[in-house]
Amino acid sequence: MPTTNDKMVALLRRLKIEMNGAVTDAMRAYGGRPSGYGLNYGVSLPTIREAAAAYAPDSGLAILLWRQDVRELKLAALFIDDPQTLDADRMEQWADAWRGSAELAEQCAMQLFWRSPAAWTVAVRWATATGEASDPLRRLAAFFMIGRLAAPADGSGAVTDADFAALLADPTAFGTHTEERSAVYALREMWRRRPALRAAVTGVLERLPVGVADEVRWQIEYLP
Repeated sequence: MPTTNDKMVALLRRLKIEMNGAVTDAMRAYGGRPSGYGLNYGVSLPTIREAAAAYAPDSGLAILLWRQDVRELKLAALFIDDPQTLDADRMEQWADAWRGSAELAEQCAMQLFWRSPAAWTVAVRWATATGEASDPLRRLAAFFMIGRLAAPADGSGAVTDADFAALLADPTAFGTHTEERSAVYALREMWRRRPALRAAVTGVLERLPVGVADEVRWQIEYLP
């Protein structure tokens, strides 16, 4: 029976085969050492997802992978973890490890965090934090999570229209300071997937920066 460490070594071996030096070099040229990572093999996200699928779900392995200072292993952890075991404390711990990486923040939110039972509570806390408690990457992730959660779901854990409406009414989440691209995504998804919220979304646009509001309107009209 392979140990957790054996699985990590095997996965890393597979991912290194897919190494793309051109991508890694491009990331370095864009901003020095790729933010948030010690090692980066330039493997594409779909390839990481495919390689990780054989090991999921395995929270123990995911936690071990996340502790490694390797881009591909951190991203693989998101596809291997069991979201039902992911609580708010671990989400905070992993967010502390983003180290300035918008890629990690976005992928944590879009691939894993939104599926946690604690997703809505954490997303609202991050989106509405003010002052020193407000963190740009947590806000970025929060809106991606909110957009994902906009799709109606069955079960007692589903987020209600009333929950979304209360968040839309909160200017600490959606206000004159809101410029995150993920906020555009969240508003678009609320419009598309929650018809009862369309008037509220339209009202929010009036208090957003003009460029952000215009982008939301454009996406609502032209994107499927």
